Amino acid sequence: MKKLLLAVPLVAGASWAGASYYTGAQTQDAYEQLLAQLNEMKPFTLVNESYTSGFVRSQAVTQVMDSASADARVLFRLQHDIDHTPLGVDEGLVRVGAAAIRTTLVRDDSLPESLVDFLTGFVEAEPFIIDTQVRFNGDTDTRLQLSPYQYQHEGVDVDFDGIDYSMVVAGDSVLGSGTLGAIEFSREGGVLHLSPGKITTDLARIDQSVYSGSNGIEFDRFTISSDNQSGPQATLESIGLKSNTQVEDDQLSSQTRLSIASIDSPLPLHAASLETSVSKLSIEGIQSYVDTISQLSIADAMLSDDPDIARRVLEAYLPMIGPGTGLDVGVAFSNEGGDASLSYGIGVIDDSVPGFPVNGLTSIVTLRDLLNVLTLEAHLAADAAAIDQTPLAMFMMSPQAQQVVVADGISYTSDMTLKELIVDINGNPLALEMLLGDKLDIPLTDIMTL
Repeated sequence: MKKLLLAVPLVAGASWAGASYYTGAQTQDAYEQLLAQLNEMKPFTLVNESYTSGFVRSQAVTQVMDSASADARVLFRLQHDIDHTPLGVDEGLVRVGAAAIRTTLVRDDSLPESLVDFLTGFVEAEPFIIDTQVRFNGDTDTRLQLSPYQYQHEGVDVDFDGIDYSMVVAGDSVLGSGTLGAIEFSREGGVLHLSPGKITTDLARIDQSVYSGSNGIEFDRFTISSDNQSGPQATLESIGLKSNTQVEDDQLSSQTRLSIASIDSPLPLHAASLETSVSKLSIEGIQSYVDTISQLSIADAMLSDDPDIARRVLEAYLPMIGPGTGLDVGVAFSNEGGDASLSYGIGVIDDSVPGFPVNGLTSIVTLRDLLNVLTLEAHLAADAAAIDQTPLAMFMMSPQAQQVVVADGISYTSDMTLKELIVDINGNPLALEMLLGDKLDIPLTDIMTL
């Protein structure tokens, strides 16, 4: 179910440009390279079940597995119908090549009963269709169509208008656009409705599993309505989720922003946003992470309750962290009283800083070692009238808040930093050496076992 919906865009996003010019044999080469590309991307493992080669038409069946282990289970299978263009003209030369490829779901008795039940909700005969046109120069033009879906359960009706998304892969460039259909949840007494979303993609492949560029989706409106006037009512407009990724000096940085430009509800909110960013992740570490995760089944990779699996996933993240790596989060909102924002971040000092370990981050053993290479910051800037309209006003009056927040009747502000074992709260420095003493020399392994 969810695994099917996760796998469909993954398959659509891969490129069939394994061979510039297609005959039956060359198409098989492209198909094998497609599987190799998909198996790099995870979280699924794809295996060829069969391939029938022809000059004008070829067919292939792909098994989508839940892992790469010998006892892996087949989740479902994909059918690829490949039509070859007998003749084409490229730069004035007549060549045999090009292909049109249609990918659909294999629907037979091998499908699990739960998936069969799920598929009955799709309006069209095919739950999804992926059409790929392979050009003579090896570029691909792909269109993914996910059927509208309807579902009823325990008095709740779900209507989803499907997906229509097109993408062009030209060399390392990936350009895409499309529509995520409207989604509505309704039951007696109320309706949630999300308007259609506009999807945009503009990426460039840098290396295995590494892309730079932007992704985004924008919705005009989300509404919550109730038959009862005392029930919840809200309208959110101009909702956007956007991400941008840059690669420089074998390091990756990325920013993601969720914004709501207009909020009409009983809550004291007019607009809101959430921003997160990561900086200077090691590309080599990202690839190591992908390689590690690829050895786990999809269920394990999504964090099972097994502490050993959780430890392996956590350890897989560590190679991505290096000098200058940082994580920053920012939250902001506005209402009739004004504006408010809170930002905080944690980072690793650059290796040019004198306090950076001579033997690198792997030499960190104690809590002191760790805090010496970290910087932490938190900043609050808010109009008092904006905060006083929210439940946060009660918190601002508490003794705990008054120790770190400056309130002058007009605004609430706070600036806190941790650097070189010194905590600074609104200009008042405190030495961790004085606060923690010998606790700074506790081995990290002891802390992790607490």
